[in-house]
Amino acid sequence: MLIAIEGIDGSGKSTIANYLKEELEKEGFRVVVFKEPTNSIYGQKIRQSFNNRLDAHKELELFLLDRKHDVEKNILPALKKGYIIVMDRYYYSTIAYQGARGIDIDKIKKMNEKIAPKPDLVIILDVKPEIGIRRIKERGDKPNKFEDLEYLEKVRKIFLELKDDNIVIVDANKNIEFVKNEVLRAIKKFLKFKDTQNSHQA
Repeated sequence: MLIAIEGIDGSGKSTIANYLKEELEKEGFRVVVFKEPTNSIYGQKIRQSFNNRLDAHKELELFLLDRKHDVEKNILPALKKGYIIVMDRYYYSTIAYQGARGIDIDKIKKMNEKIAPKPDLVIILDVKPEIGIRRIKERGDKPNKFEDLEYLEKVRKIFLELKDDNIVIVDANKNIEFVKNEVLRAIKKFLKFKDTQNSHQA
């Protein structure tokens, strides 16, 4: 099973991804967390551009190459071994972040779904950009070019407009305990649905 945790910078994705791993492991599942961009050569180039952004199309190309690497080296092997995969960012981030730079959203989605498996569940942690930026500063980081307030408003808008049966939006403006409970509830609801599906098929 593939779960993607998405949202703008400062929404709490890494915290929630690691929390989910712990909770699902308590239930006896084997879980692995993968974070994008990866440490591949493409991921490193993306990170190097955080304060001096590349042309939008070049940026998209690097994200696609990095994701292809992630799918081949990490995601597909873990799925074959029966792991639940929790993604700390996945291609919905590319849709939102590169879409906010003017690239056609449907085109980005199609390009990604040619190379990457669609997640069973997408949890979008929705937070106001000013709160996200404040959290980034509170953890001692300096906001980079991906974390500009006006830009993040556009990114957030795209995230909230994404429509699919597998998407759940969680209010991440609230405290972390509330967010953890909401995410866990969404996961348990989904797993119950999955069990029902499997029993019908059996």
